[in-house]
Amino acid sequence: MTTTPKSSGTSDMLRSGAVFAMSGDSNRILANATETWFAAATECQREMMNFVSMRLGKDAETTRKMMGCRNLGDATAIQSRWIEEALRDYNSEITKLMSISTKSIKDGSGSGR
Repeated sequence: MTTTPKSSGTSDMLRSGAVFAMSGDSNRILANATETWFAAATECQREMMNFVSMRLGKDAETTRKMMGCRNLGDATAIQSRWIEEALRDYNSEITKLMSISTKSIKDGSGSGR
């Protein structure tokens, strides 16, 4: 599995002010909001990549089990368990992504104060 660094060159660049001439509070607020947005987008992307990797592994395992089935009843039971597990996993992932987004909004809303 690939790993990505926790910090990005973008946030370092924004903090340094090398690209933007930060002359007023509005510019600082905009820079902070942009940095918060990039951090949340990066975290969401990392989370989604991990989720897809995990689901592909589970889907492959289910496929292996189904190919070994000798009767329709067993195949139906495996497929039913797969659907239930997939729904739980997707629900859990949406909850994680919403949590990341909500945290980002809360963190970003305080940047202008």
